[in-house]
Amino acid sequence: MQNNSKPKETLSIIDAVAIIVGMVVGIGIFKTPSIVAASADSDSMIMFFWLLGGVASFIGALCYAELTSTYPHAGGDYHYLRRAFGGMPAFLFAWARMAVIQTGSIAMVAFLIGDYASQIFCLGPYSTSLYAAFTVV
Repeated sequence: MQNNSKPKETLSIIDAVAIIVGMVVGIGIFKTPSIVAASADSDSMIMFFWLLGGVASFIGALCYAELTSTYPHAGGDYHYLRRAFGGMPAFLFAWARMAVIQTGSIAMVAFLIGDYASQIFCLGPYSTSLYAAFTVV
């Protein structure tokens, strides 16, 4: 039995672009610029690093655009991995994404919020961790 169902198109182009920009830029934009600036020797080096990151992101976006136009099914990474490598690697990726990757992203956001909140009102030596814990809970 072949499943020819396609996902219902409910997002506009503007919605899709906003989601992708949010995924690429993410919360890191609030912490990364200072790290990049500290690692670079000059202003032109900073711009080069950002340009290099933009090119890498653009190449990744083009790869995903090709995959989604070739295989227009719901499931994203899981679906592509299942088609390419079978059920077990796709399942392991989905499990790792749920148990490790997404929880790591949540922790990063929580600690970033904790870092900024500690700058406003410090709660002692573990202020960042306390704010992060409050954020997650």
